[in-house]
Amino acid sequence: MNTVQRKRTSCMSRMRSSGGSTAVEFAIVASTLLLTIFIVIDLSRLVYLRMTLEEGVRRGARLAAVCPIGDPWPARAAVLADPAAQGAAIPAAGLSNVSIQYLNADGAVIANPVASFTSIALVRVSLLNVQTPLLVPFVSGVFAPTNVSSTAGAESLGVSPTAVTPC
Repeated sequence: MNTVQRKRTSCMSRMRSSGGSTAVEFAIVASTLLLTIFIVIDLSRLVYLRMTLEEGVRRGARLAAVCPIGDPWPARAAVLADPAAQGAAIPAAGLSNVSIQYLNADGAVIANPVASFTSIALVRVSLLNVQTPLLVPFVSGVFAPTNVSSTAGAESLGVSPTAVTPC
């Protein structure tokens, strides 16, 4: 056996013996890559959910500013369950998660807005205790956004000089 044949034989045997390590390396790299992709997708979903929650409370505050006190439409709008949302309801939030507060000019909460109707200057709509699970494999937990609220200046509150008009 000459030198060239020996080199070829040793090179071929090395390639055959490294086949298993290549599969292991691929498995490590592929699983890391897939986990990274899942994390990016889930993070994007959570950012979208947060933006949707903020849009919902903005809509709810806008409606609460022009609807009568106690009207159900501002709460429905806050969770995007109103007809204007066109089926984009927030799956993790329900009407029980919506808080509507009426505030005076100083920003203090008015305990009885019906009795203190003339002192209402602002309306705050908040979403409380909204949680959605994470979808990343091997990671358990929930996304629970805090401080999802919007404040709008009180306008007519559904009251005109002649009547109270519901939304």
